[in-house]
Amino acid sequence: MRAFRTIFLALMLAMMCVSLIGAQEISEKKEIAVFKLSYSDYSIPDGALGLVDQSIQNVFIELGRFNVLGMNYRLGSNDINDFISKIRQIKEENIEVPEEVRLGQATFTEADFNRLVGSFIVVIPVVSFYNVYDQGDEYQAEIQTSFTFIKVDEASAFASFQIDTSASGENSRDAVKNAVDMIPIQLQYQLRSIEEFKLKTGIIDIVGNEYIMEFGRNMGVQVGDEYVSTTTMVLPSGYTRSQETGFFIIKSVDQEIATAKRIYSDEKPAIGDQLVEVPRMGFEATVYGHYLPVEDDPDTDAEEKNRIVLGVRAAASRGFYDWRPVIGAELPLGDSFIIWLPVITYVGIEYNMRIGRLSLVPSASVGIGSMVPIIPDEELREKLDFVASFGGSARATLSYLINRDMMIQGYAGYTFYISLFGADTLNAISSDGTTNPAAVQGTFIGAGMTFKL
Repeated sequence: MRAFRTIFLALMLAMMCVSLIGAQEISEKKEIAVFKLSYSDYSIPDGALGLVDQSIQNVFIELGRFNVLGMNYRLGSNDINDFISKIRQIKEENIEVPEEVRLGQATFTEADFNRLVGSFIVVIPVVSFYNVYDQGDEYQAEIQTSFTFIKVDEASAFASFQIDTSASGENSRDAVKNAVDMIPIQLQYQLRSIEEFKLKTGIIDIVGNEYIMEFGRNMGVQVGDEYVSTTTMVLPSGYTRSQETGFFIIKSVDQEIATAKRIYSDEKPAIGDQLVEVPRMGFEATVYGHYLPVEDDPDTDAEEKNRIVLGVRAAASRGFYDWRPVIGAELPLGDSFIIWLPVITYVGIEYNMRIGRLSLVPSASVGIGSMVPIIPDEELREKLDFVASFGGSARATLSYLINRDMMIQGYAGYTFYISLFGADTLNAISSDGTTNPAAVQGTFIGAGMTFKL
C-alpha cells in the first residue's frame, strides 16, 4: 500500500510538471523616460526637430501603457554605450551619483540622473538620416529615425529599430511635416511588437458569446485589435512552452475593459484564460482576380472580348469592427493592353458578418478609370490626360481564415463604369476602333488572398 502511494504521488508530480499553468500574466503600465531627438552630421532645423520630438512623445502618451517621463536631453548614438556603462557602474558599485554627469554633449543634474536610474526603461531616439531637396514642382523630405530601448534595472539595451518616412510638399516645411506625420503609425506598431510592451491580459467575464477582457482605452486597446489565447506548458526538463489555442477580435472598448469576439479556439474559452496581443499595422491587404464578360460599347462598332481583371485592395482593420472603409485599384486587361494601361481606382465601404472562421462581406465602391500610355509618346499622353470613365461596383465576398494572418476568399458582383468619351476620341488615339478599356460593365466572379498587416 505504501509503495502504491509512492508511485501515485510520483505520477501526480510528473503530471504537474507537464500541466498547464493557469495563472494569468497581466501587463502593468511601465515607467519610461523618453529622451529628446538627437542627431549627428546632419543640419536639421530646430523646427523639424521640434515636430519629430512632439510626434514621438505623443505616440508614447497616447498608447496608454506607459507612464512617460519626458527628458530635455539629447543623447547621440555614440553616447548610448557610455550611458549604459555609467548606469551599470552606479548600480554595481553602489556609488553616489555626482552633482553632474556628463555624457557626450549632455550634462545631467544629479536629480535628473537619479530619475533616469529609477525608470524602468529609457528610450533614446536618434535621426540617422535627414534630407530635404527640391524636385522642381515640389519638395521631398526623407527622415530615418532609430530608437534604442534600455532596461535600466539590467543596464542593457533590449530592443532597437529604425523608422523610414518620406513625403512631398509644396515647400520644405510641408514636406518635413508630412514625413513626420507618417511616423506615429509605424512607431506605435513597432512599440506594440516589442515583447516587453505587448499587452498580456485575461478573460474576466463571459456574456453569451462575448468575452470580456481586462484593459480598454486606459491601455490603448482599440476596436479591431486582435488577441490570441495561450497556454503555457512546463516540460519535465523545466523549460516552458507557450502554445496558441484561440483567436479573438475586439468588438467594443470601454475605459477599463474590452469585449472580444471569438473567431476560433481549440476549446471553449473560460474565465481566467490568458490573452496576448497580436500587433498589426492596422489594415488587411487583398490581391484578387476575376473574370468579367464585357458588354459591347454602344459608342463604337468594335466588339470587346471578355476580360480578366487583376486588383489590389486594402481595408482598415484597427479602429473598425463590422463597417470598414476600403480603397483599391484594378487593371481590366484586354486587347489594347499593348497601347495603354487601363487603371480603375476606387473607394468604398464593406460590412463584415463573422461566423467563426467564415466571414460574409457585402461591399460597394465608386471610382474613376484612367489610361496610362505604355508607348512613350508625348502626344498620346496629352490626349489621355483626363478621366476616362466613372462608375462603381458591388460585390459579396465569402472569406475563410486559414490562420491568424491569412484568408482566402471567393466573391461575385456587378461592375458598371461608363465611358466619358466617345468613338471620335478613341479613333483619334487608336485606329483600331477599340472600345474604351477603362469602361467596363457586367457581372463577375473571382477569388483572392488576404494578408493581415
